[in-house]
Amino acid sequence: MGLEFGHNLGLRRALRGLPLSPLVPGYGLLVARQRALGLRHIGDALVERGRVLGVLDGVFEEGGGRRRQHIGADRLRRLGAARGGAYGPLLAQLEAVQLQDPAALRRILLYQLVELLQAHPQGSDPATAVALGVSPQEAGPLVRVAAAHLRLDGEQRRAVEELADAWADGKVRRAAGLAALLPAGGGGDALLRRRLAEIAGRAKEADDALDAAREADQAGDARTAEDCMLRAARLASDCPRALLGLVRLHRAGKDDPAEPSEVLTVRPAPETVTVALSPAPPASEAANGRRVLRLTRVPGGPTGITEITDLSPSGGWVDPSPPFGHEVRYAALPLRDGRIDGPPVVSDVLLVAPDVSGLRSTTGRGRIEATWTEPSGALGVRVQLVGPAGPVDGADVRTGTLTATGLGVGAYVLRVHCRYRSPDGAVVESAGAERPVSVDPWPTPVDRLDATAAHGSVRFSWSGGDDADVRLVAWPAGPPEPGAELTDDPARPWPAPLPWEAGAGGGLVPPPGSVTRVSALAVLGPRAVAGPGLVVECPPAVAGARVERVGGGRARVTFDWPAEAGEVAATVEQDGASTVHRVVARSTYVREGLYVDVAPSAFSVTLSAAPRTPDAVVVPPPGGAVRVPADIAVSYRIVPGARRALRRGPSLLRVTLSCPGEVPDDLPEFVLVARSGNGRDPVRPRTPTDGTTLLRVGGGTLSPGSPVELPVPSGLRPPYALRGFLLGEGAADVRLDEPSPTTLVVR
Repeated sequence: MGLEFGHNLGLRRALRGLPLSPLVPGYGLLVARQRALGLRHIGDALVERGRVLGVLDGVFEEGGGRRRQHIGADRLRRLGAARGGAYGPLLAQLEAVQLQDPAALRRILLYQLVELLQAHPQGSDPATAVALGVSPQEAGPLVRVAAAHLRLDGEQRRAVEELADAWADGKVRRAAGLAALLPAGGGGDALLRRRLAEIAGRAKEADDALDAAREADQAGDARTAEDCMLRAARLASDCPRALLGLVRLHRAGKDDPAEPSEVLTVRPAPETVTVALSPAPPASEAANGRRVLRLTRVPGGPTGITEITDLSPSGGWVDPSPPFGHEVRYAALPLRDGRIDGPPVVSDVLLVAPDVSGLRSTTGRGRIEATWTEPSGALGVRVQLVGPAGPVDGADVRTGTLTATGLGVGAYVLRVHCRYRSPDGAVVESAGAERPVSVDPWPTPVDRLDATAAHGSVRFSWSGGDDADVRLVAWPAGPPEPGAELTDDPARPWPAPLPWEAGAGGGLVPPPGSVTRVSALAVLGPRAVAGPGLVVECPPAVAGARVERVGGGRARVTFDWPAEAGEVAATVEQDGASTVHRVVARSTYVREGLYVDVAPSAFSVTLSAAPRTPDAVVVPPPGGAVRVPADIAVSYRIVPGARRALRRGPSLLRVTLSCPGEVPDDLPEFVLVARSGNGRDPVRPRTPTDGTTLLRVGGGTLSPGSPVELPVPSGLRPPYALRGFLLGEGAADVRLDEPSPTTLVVR
């Protein structure tokens, strides 16, 4: 048995020389799968590690002891089951190729090995073939014949690899074009030589059918011309003359009323065109399929033909990339066994100028805003806005958006036309997307909101909102921005007006301890505009307040510290003025207490928790004020009588009134009481009844700056002690300034 190429070895139809082409449909997919696995050639997937390939008289795996195992469809099936995973698709395709043609596997392997050897710098060295996994016994013959084999350039190699696909798809014109790149006679590849002869014969048959169609058409025999065109299309499915001739001569059932009429409808979208047969073919006929072509008109040039293969989920086909600005037709040709089997159904002419998609609009106060999406092939858009008074000028149009302001109330129509460049350089427009828009009346917003706190309530004032129902509200989740336009939405209803009670002077009384963000809302029917807002805080009330003068122009303030308050403010109102004297923290209050500076006149102290919110309008809570009367004092002194010879005259009682401001009408009565004693030191009277009343001075007789002097009766026997008291309803509000007790003892 020889070990050189040219011997008649191996299976029937096995190669006697090296192949120039794999001649296997789907070879491009096979190579893509092979390279994705990182394989140099398909043989790397056929043998286990450490084994080598025999390729002289078939494809064998050679192991130790020169044992050989033929690699056929069964072996490929077992390899696929054993390896699986990423190798599965490649091995399944190789199995299908081997079942279709037992010699195809060796043909592919030899084609790839020769390509690798011819491209390798040491491709004539048998060691290179051994490194590629070839059996050492067959490496020498393989490299010798590969070195002498015809070398292909890049364009020729592409032709030999794509030739089988073009032939299998019936694309004879493409196959003939690829064949023209190859050497005549197939370069010693007998199978390729036969295939090239078949391609040439099929191309000639198609040319003859076209010539016959032309002659019949010129003779006015449309039926024969169409039949000849159909034969040419069956022979060469990619023949432009045959396909265009069929479209031109198609009858679509018009000549024979008995034939059911089919219509090919097209529905343009912004980026695609959907093509569908109406009515849809029955299931038995649909199984044979249709071939859909797009015919593009090119002024001054050949009509472009593009096959549409993408299917629509709703039935029919989708053209994913129609030529914008061009006129197109679509043709659906019936197929039988993969070949054209009848005249086409042709659509009407379509200018591929789709409109914008997603045209939406919103309105506001004298405003229309619109958005849309332009097709990728559009040059731009032309926008028209027509209102009650005609076209509207001055709208701001940018990519995908429009904003028109200053509009009057009424009905408007928005039209958006897409612009495209036609093949002859002109600009064509789409039919235009249209949307009616209504501008409704909106309220005038509130532009300023003010608040003033007085007498435990807050009064609000504002400007703007002249034609609206202005409501003062508190938004539960934060107010919208001023100027925000709102509609009556059940999902987010407008809050109700403030539920505060009415206070003095038309104000509103916020709840004690509350911090409220009050916003103005201008409402007109189902529409509203948010206005400005401000914060109103009513600190919690302070209980248990007590105030007492402690002298030196100061007063001591005590109270129960309110829960959760950080600071407490004391406000003193005196002589018509209001001043915050102190703000005290809890720790300071506990350690030092709270003292305020006061004048002798009457005053009141109001205590409240200090506000927690900066820049808030603070409304003191109702109550909490402690009224302290003016510092009215009655002083008395015993003035000794003038000395006469060896005796003194009668003593005088001098009563003086000190009163800032007006003298009240209810001044108490002053009484002087004396109490005798049995011992040397008499006991001071403890109460107005604890002794003998010596003198009485009515409150009405006292006035500031005019002391009242009365002689002290001398009927008591010394020693005795004197003491003055204040009697009457106003006694508690008048301070009695007493002299030193030693000056009140008479001996």
